[in-house]
Order: sequence, then structure tokens, then C-alpha cells
Amino acid sequence: MRRRWWRAAAGLLVAALFVLLIGRHVAWADVRAVLASAEPAPLLLGLAALTADMGARIVRWWWMLRAADPDLPLGACVRPYLGSLALNNTVPLRAGDVVRVVGFRQALRVSSPHVLGTVVLERILDLLVLLAILAVGLLGTSQAFPRPFVAGAFAAGGVGLLALITLTLFPAAVSTLLGRLVAPLARGRAWGPGALRAVDQLAESLALLRAPGLALRLIGVSVLAWVLEGVVFASVAWSLHISVPPLAFCLTLGAATLATLLPSSPGYVGTFDYFGMLGLAAYGAARAEAAAFALLAHVMLWLPVTLAGFAALLLTGRPVAKSALRPDAA
Repeated sequence: MRRRWWRAAAGLLVAALFVLLIGRHVAWADVRAVLASAEPAPLLLGLAALTADMGARIVRWWWMLRAADPDLPLGACVRPYLGSLALNNTVPLRAGDVVRVVGFRQALRVSSPHVLGTVVLERILDLLVLLAILAVGLLGTSQAFPRPFVAGAFAAGGVGLLALITLTLFPAAVSTLLGRLVAPLARGRAWGPGALRAVDQLAESLALLRAPGLALRLIGVSVLAWVLEGVVFASVAWSLHISVPPLAFCLTLGAATLATLLPSSPGYVGTFDYFGMLGLAAYGAARAEAAAFALLAHVMLWLPVTLAGFAALLLTGRPVAKSALRPDAA
């Protein structure tokens, strides 16, 4: 627990550092003036795009879960998915992911190892699509983007691509390796047989992309989801009267979202905003405009999802499993 709280404290320090970096480049009075000029109609378009984005992501997760239970209704996935995002946005250490994996077993009718495998696949697919979007955005500007960030992003993408290929082409080897790692710990324990079965279920869910039809659908809906999120970014720029080329939104979307991989506070305060600002500024936007854009885009992505997630948790379905909400579960 002490280590976990230290990690949370470190994340808050990182967030504060990036907020200070933003403050060094802009005058907050200028940022407020740009925000005051926002028009509501484009933001409504962005909200509609965000709603469609969340719908696409929920459908993608539903397709993954149906590999274990073909009769699982789509509606059963809405509450766990939105609730996990709301918790990730407000609670340290990505507690929402933990709750999604272990807190909705009865509602999803799927084992926790299989749910964990789907979450891992989500992350890998999102990472690879975002890297493609970032690469396109970088092609359209001659201004230098922080080289360590770009190098780190593409290194993470290389690891993700290697993992995806391994999980798809060599699922039996992955299952054997995981079993060998767990077997010495499980030998002679009452929970040993269950742990080994869980390893098999996890390996099976990680190999979902072996089915070509399902793989194409998952990749296609992943691209669609991120395109819709790019529409949210474009609608914010339209609302603030910021004129930049369309490729600017590729760079801002890729950079700001990949920056959430850095340790930070719940809701990715600071990291998202700083790299989103840099992305728009690289295409010629004034720093005050770019900062206002990043802040408003952050609110557009954070507030509706968080409110919808907590409404889903509080107003519908059965209570979340208590074991998922214990501090040691995160």
C-alpha cells in the first residue's frame, strides 16, 4: 500500500510539472480570452462524436467478450465499460481497469482472466492505431516535436506490435510460458488448479485475433473510434475559431493521448494538455490558442464520460463486487 501511494504521489508531481511547463509558455489571461470566445454549436457536434466513439469502443469489447459467451447481450457491457473509464478518470493507479476485470463477473458472465485478456488487447490495438495517427501528423509539419517523446512512443509501439504478433501467431507458446511461470507458485496450494485454469483462459482470450474475421472487425472499429475522437478535437478547434490543417488533429490526438501513458494524476492532468498544446502549436497555432484548445478538448473528453460512467455505476445494475473496490485490489 505504501508503494502504491508513493506512485500516486509521484503522478501528482508529474502532473504539476507539466502544468508549470504550460504556464511558462502562455499567459493565462490570454488563454481565458480564447476560451471565452468558444461557440457551443461545434461542441455539440463534438459531444455527438464522443458518444459514437464510446459506442464503437463498447461494441469492440462486446465482440471480444462474446468469444467466451456468444449469448452475452451488448447492454451488459455498457455499465462496466463506462464505469471503469469514470474510475480511471478520478481514482489513482487505473483502479477502473481493476474494477472492470474483477467487479462485474456476474453481469458479464465471463471469467476475470478472459476479461483481463480483452483489456490487454484493447490497449495494444489502441496503441498501434494511435502510433499510425501520430506518424501521419508528424509528416505534415516541419517543426521539431520532442524527440524523447517520439522515440519512447515508437519504442512502445514496437513492443506492442511484437506482442500482438506473438499472441496471434504463437498462442500455444504464450500459454506454455505463462503456465511455467505460475506453476512453481501454485504447486501444492489449494488455489493452484484454479490459477492454472485462469492462465489457460487468459492465454485463450489473448489469442482472439487468430480468427481473421474477428481481427478485421476489431481493427476496423478501433480505427473508427479514434477517427471519431479526432472529430472531437476538430470540433473544439472550430468552436475556438482556430484555423489549422486537418493533419494538426492527427498530431494533437496522437501526442496528447499517448502522453497519458506517462505517470500522472487521475484524468491525466498536465501530460495530456502539454503535449496537446505542442501538437497544435507545431502547425502554427499561437501558444495561447493551443493551450486553450488542449484544455477544452481535455474537458470535452473527460467530463461527459466521467458523468456518464458514474451515472451508470449508481443508477443501473447490481452493485460492483466489494473485492474490486478494496484499496489493495488496485
